[in-house]
Amino acid sequence: MKLAIREGMIPGDSLRKKLEWLSNIGIEGVELHGASLSLSVWELRSIFANSPISVANISGPADLLSPDSAVRRAAIDLGKRRLHLAAELGATGVLLVPQFGTKPLLPDLSPYRSAVELERELFITQMRELSELAETEGTIIFLEPLNRYEAHLVNTLQDACNLAREIGPRVRIMADFFHMNIEEADIAQSIKAAADQIVYVHVADSNRLQPGKGHIDFTQGFRALKEIGYDGYLGIECRIAGELEAALQECAHLLREWWQAA
Repeated sequence: MKLAIREGMIPGDSLRKKLEWLSNIGIEGVELHGASLSLSVWELRSIFANSPISVANISGPADLLSPDSAVRRAAIDLGKRRLHLAAELGATGVLLVPQFGTKPLLPDLSPYRSAVELERELFITQMRELSELAETEGTIIFLEPLNRYEAHLVNTLQDACNLAREIGPRVRIMADFFHMNIEEADIAQSIKAAADQIVYVHVADSNRLQPGKGHIDFTQGFRALKEIGYDGYLGIECRIAGELEAALQECAHLLREWWQAA
């Protein structure tokens, strides 16, 4: 198990300074999703070549289901660039949220297709184009389910698994403890049921603060992850209570302690 953190949570006015700060906290990876993605592949490779920190994942496009075809095309093009970058930097893959919002953006064409049915079909079509490039690049895309208050298309691990399996082998899923705490009746059992699809994990507590500040029993979930042979990143994606450096050091210590105990 390795720990990672979202780029935007790290202090520093440049990626180099962020990585320098991170190396003192005991966290091994960074999730790229901010200003650093405007840097060239050469610049990023140079920065990470001189750092002990690895690229854990890279954020993907967010507009694959826009009603505007030009926006969708731009999202596909962005996704292709991100897949190339993930392959070049050795990241786990590209993290992609299928859809944001509690209502569909596409029209309801019932009885031909409901809006949700249209969204699902369009998403699969878009993703198959991206998955072909993922195959060529030797990397993967993984889908993040969001809870019902933030999304309507993919809420549970099973929702994400069903989509990933229909799209193809270069598409997998991630498990986020904050969202699972809302959507899954049994987090450990849901993890086990998705064993062949989980390639990444996010951790945040029940109140979206750092683990240890809410009521999620991470040990049970970690035990399930260990049982399915998961040895990838635990990505810290949360709000922070307290002074940042001390809070993250405590969080990293707790996560390793719970993982060891699981």
